[in-house]
Amino acid sequence: MKTQKISESGLIGNDGFLRMPMDRVNAWFKDHKGERVVVRFEAAAPGSSELQLAYYFNYIVPTIQTALLETGERKTEKQVDLWLRQQCGSCYNDYGGLLEARQISKPDFSDFLEWLKQFAAENLYVYIEDPKTL
Repeated sequence: MKTQKISESGLIGNDGFLRMPMDRVNAWFKDHKGERVVVRFEAAAPGSSELQLAYYFNYIVPTIQTALLETGERKTEKQVDLWLRQQCGSCYNDYGGLLEARQISKPDFSDFLEWLKQFAAENLYVYIEDPKTL
């Protein structure tokens, strides 16, 4: 199935060049020969909460959304976000209430991202870049 969007994460090195895994990007390019693209870049400081949130909302959620679509399950990005948070214990407060992504503490969000990497691999056969690189 030809997907209309792709999300990847990369790093700008000290030399000013972007480094990112190009295998999926190049495969996506081949599926869209002759088409126009719109590109959005977003930068955040290493180790920051802003980077965790950007990584989650702009890389993980769209990647999982695409993986679900390939299994025949259509979800909006909001539905994917809710579904993922419902699956992980790190996303609940002490009273059992589901937290919004922005309400999750930085250490718990780190656990959530680690959990997501394994969950995506085991259940959706999707590679998510190691969040420890953030």
